[in-house]
Amino acid sequence: MSATYPPEADALPEIGYQRALSAETVASFAPTVLLATDIASPPEALDDMRRLGYPLVILPNEATHTGAGEKIRAVAAALGVSQRGEELADELDDAMLKAMVPSGHEGHHPRVVALYVRGTAAQLVLGRSSNTHWLIHAGGGVDVSQEMGVEGTAPVSAEAILATAPDVLLVTKNGLESVGGVDGLLAIAGLGQTPAGQNRQVLAYDDQLLLGNGPRTAQMLTQLSKDLSAVTVASSTKS
Repeated sequence: MSATYPPEADALPEIGYQRALSAETVASFAPTVLLATDIASPPEALDDMRRLGYPLVILPNEATHTGAGEKIRAVAAALGVSQRGEELADELDDAMLKAMVPSGHEGHHPRVVALYVRGTAAQLVLGRSSNTHWLIHAGGGVDVSQEMGVEGTAPVSAEAILATAPDVLLVTKNGLESVGGVDGLLAIAGLGQTPAGQNRQVLAYDDQLLLGNGPRTAQMLTQLSKDLSAVTVASSTKS
């Protein structure tokens, strides 16, 4: 269900949500190999697939600037086309290095909080183990979740958000739509009182582009770097 890019993939039959898989549904497609990341679940469904005799390859999914390339190499190896995978991964790795903002650059460093929102059902801060963390730093920003002590995810706390004073709210497009747009987002737990809220500095990107760490990651980083360089920073003393 989450595979929305490219359009050719989005048009294919769906096997379900990656965190709620059914062995019966997957088996109905008579697969010859199964590819998954470590978020595929429940474990019982994965065990059932193995018992049915399907080769199940768990792909690396590191939230780092090299993670997408390693994932490509692993997919290619599983499909028996390792050389092609190396070529594609090398191209992506090179593009990633070119897109990264040098750590010592003299421009401003906007303070960013990345949020995962789905209406009122989920309103979370994305932490250091999320794909957004390295993207923010590589794009020239500062991920304030580090100051909040968030490793994976944590509920949005008005007190913590206000204390870290983010200049930018980083969300997915679907998440933003789920809360009714920018006005709805700024109504959540103190977000409207932050420098980001007061300046309405919200950056929203396609869900898979921002969170997927896939072959478009260099494109994502290039756009994020450009957008962060254009934001207003609350205080010149922030870095």
